[in-house]
Amino acid sequence: MHKTRRRFIMFVAGVLFMLVSGQGQADPWYVEHGDASWDGKQFQGRKTADGDRFSQHDMTAAHRTLPLGTKVMVENPETGKQVEVKINDRGPYAQTKRRIIDLSRAAADSIGMVQVGTKRVRVVMTETAHKPGPAEETFYEVQVGAFVESDEANKVLEVVHERFSEAYIAPRDGPEGEYYRVRVGPFATEDEARQVAKVLQRQGYRIFLDEIPAHAVPPQAPHPRPEKASTAKQQAKKP
Repeated sequence: MHKTRRRFIMFVAGVLFMLVSGQGQADPWYVEHGDASWDGKQFQGRKTADGDRFSQHDMTAAHRTLPLGTKVMVENPETGKQVEVKINDRGPYAQTKRRIIDLSRAAADSIGMVQVGTKRVRVVMTETAHKPGPAEETFYEVQVGAFVESDEANKVLEVVHERFSEAYIAPRDGPEGEYYRVRVGPFATEDEARQVAKVLQRQGYRIFLDEIPAHAVPPQAPHPRPEKASTAKQQAKKP
């Protein structure tokens, strides 16, 4: 009995190590069911666990255990509405037996739960956090959205591409089939990506900034260009 229990504990510890180290996943589609809450202007500007500043307008979320940088799809089962967010903070710390994730206001609004405060949701991991190798180059991208329908993704891409030639679509396998990310990048510097993100937010897009090592840059992405050669800075400065 004790030997069996020790083996079980060792198995769980191994699974957690793989998730934290980014070396693998216990389940290709790690799934949780529980309550989501959301954070708004009262937390605006506060430092998050990944060292950034919280913005209620970004598509981000807090989770107690998933590695920072993990992407998850959050679904409102009542409506079927889904949103992909990046885990950049820790929480929730209230009602921990029921609450499993804290969404930004923008993410909560996307699945129709701002008015109710908390909502029963389904959380599915879509991408583990990537760790750069020794001396590996790091790039930055802005995710404009994630769409189940390719036509919807292409409509968004068409508009964004008018201003940012670095915009592209990255198809991905999801828990319920293929879905499509619209992204802008990759950029050589975080500053350049942030300038683009600000412009997109002013245009009404709900975005998040993603830091990715060279090996994780999607194959559909434009070839990364040096900062001086990129047009993104000039485009970002346009009114």
